[in-house]
Amino acid sequence: GCDFNPYRLGDHTFFGPGSNFTIDTTQVFTVVTQFVTNDNTDNGVLSEIRRQWIQNGKVIMSRNITVGGKTFNSVTDDFCNTQKTAFGDSNDYEKRGGHKKLSEVLDQGMVLVMSLWDDHAVNMLWLDSDYPLDKSPSAPGVARGTCPTSSGKPSDVESKYPDASVTYSNIKYGPIGSTMPK
Repeated sequence: GCDFNPYRLGDHTFFGPGSNFTIDTTQVFTVVTQFVTNDNTDNGVLSEIRRQWIQNGKVIMSRNITVGGKTFNSVTDDFCNTQKTAFGDSNDYEKRGGHKKLSEVLDQGMVLVMSLWDDHAVNMLWLDSDYPLDKSPSAPGVARGTCPTSSGKPSDVESKYPDASVTYSNIKYGPIGSTMPK
């Protein structure tokens, strides 16, 4: 895969708990993901994945970030290749065909799955801590969030939060712009 984690990309104030963040995770927010094609039709080849958030009636766009000397605000093949090179990550996304292949798979139909889960392999450190553990947190792409590397152990998560829950609601699908508030 290819990720667009603002924290990992150097923007440490975009997403987090409290009013000092652009997206305050202590409040309800909506995530909008747009799959844009090269010809802006449903039949074109995927060229870009954009993300927007809505919180308190305000539409918030992804900020521009710079990685590998280039500026991006969405996921493109160029972004993925640049990020993988800059962070020294294996570029499995490109090896598997990148956006072109994802476009082909999306055309076949997919099922949206959302879940609340924990990670018995690496304690979710890849999501919001320093990962991988054998690299310095100051190395490009290693710092992915503020959680300590001792956090996320499934035994801790499951015993401390046995009744954890999440609400997914108002899920919409449609042409770009059709699911946004009027």
